[in-house]
Amino acid sequence: MTLKDGSLRAAGTIDRAARWSGAALVAGFAAMVVYVVISRYLFSSTPRWAEELPRLALVWLTFVGAISGFVRGSHFRAGLLDLIALPPLLRRGLAILAWLASAVFLGVFIWTGARLTGITWSHQTTALSLPVGLFYLSLPVCCGLALLGLILKGGRE
Repeated sequence: MTLKDGSLRAAGTIDRAARWSGAALVAGFAAMVVYVVISRYLFSSTPRWAEELPRLALVWLTFVGAISGFVRGSHFRAGLLDLIALPPLLRRGLAILAWLASAVFLGVFIWTGARLTGITWSHQTTALSLPVGLFYLSLPVCCGLALLGLILKGGRE
């Protein structure tokens, strides 16, 4: 196995882990919402965590899903370059530009997310007294994994 094959395999592993984690978060989010609706309308009782926990799951779900989008290279491209008959050299140049823009974007989010997590970690949510930083922790963790997958893939499709 070459280094190129190993890095592509590692990027694929990050992508698969993100998709499985995202699927688990979607299932958990759906179960929470169904439970809250049933308890609210059938039992006239809303759980304490009815707003905070689904919101936390949705924030994490969003950024976990973004990992796969960056690793697969589908955020900036969206398949439009393949539809427009551009010369291969120009197409390659735009792909490199999109890769660089993605890397810079993720780097900014990692740095900003780490700072926000640190600032808000000592604050607590209202209902469950969880650290507010748990919401912002999704930024550096997920963007870090997306950047790692992007680097391992190295702009290769």
